[in-house]
Amino acid sequence: MMHDGFGSGFGHFSNWLCGPGAFFPGPLGWIITLFFWGLIIYLVVKLFQALFSGGKRISTTALDTLKERFARGEINEDEYRRMKTELG
Repeated sequence: MMHDGFGSGFGHFSNWLCGPGAFFPGPLGWIITLFFWGLIIYLVVKLFQALFSGGKRISTTALDTLKERFARGEINEDEYRRMKTELG
């Protein structure tokens, strides 16, 4: 008698917990594998962004803040010059 593999304990579908998976066996193995490769791709993208950003980090210095306050009209020109000399 031939077994079809659907519940008889033999065949391709009988070992669904130990079936083909890229790194981990079973149907959960594909999910773990996809998560693993997604993490690797994410880290590679972040690495390239860090390497090729050229140090273009946004940094607000005190002088930049002072210039913005003067441009918005929060301080007048005399205050701006006085504060600029104190910072410089």
